Formats: sequence, structure tokens, C-alpha cells
Amino acid sequence: MNNDRGVIKWMPFNSIVEEQKLIEQLVKDKNKITKPNLSQEQIQKNEEKLIEAFYEKIKVTIEYFQAGDLLKITSKILKIDTISQKIYLEKQQILFFKQIIKIIML
Repeated sequence: MNNDRGVIKWMPFNSIVEEQKLIEQLVKDKNKITKPNLSQEQIQKNEEKLIEAFYEKIKVTIEYFQAGDLLKITSKILKIDTISQKIYLEKQQILFFKQIIKIIML
């Protein structure tokens, strides 16, 4: 008796799974957004909050833009590098100034 029938029987369902992954990726790509534009006043407020949180060692929630998505992270600021315009956070996370949309002090 040949057991190959079981493998052949399920092969069409493998293609459905692959198509489902493609559909999910297309939907995800369609839902991407463009980076919000910030006014000079908003940028200035964000910078002030960053400096205050750094010196006071306060945790902040930072809303930032990355690859078409708005993401949030809650962390303490370990270092602010003004030359390379980077912010170093806990757990070896790094954000660029230009990614930051909003800062909430906790």
C-alpha cells in the first residue's frame, strides 16, 4: 500500500497558506502611513521634554515613526547624542530625533 496519497492530498492547502501570507503582507503595506509633519513649536516641546526626562531620570513614553507605522516605547533616556541626533534608551534601543512624534512624561 502506498502512503503518498496523504502527502498529495494536502498539497493544495499549502498554496493557500502561502497566499494567505501574501494577502496579510499586502494589507499591512496598504495600512502604512506617511510621517506626520511637526511644527517648530512641537519639535521644541519634544526637545525640552527629552532634556528634562534625561536630567530628572524620568520614564517617558515616546511615540515615533518607523517604516510607515506609529509605534510607542516606554523607557528611561540613558544618553542624548546631539551630534548624531540619537537618543539611547534602556535595553539598547536607539531612536533618531527625526523619528520622534510625541513624548509623554510619566
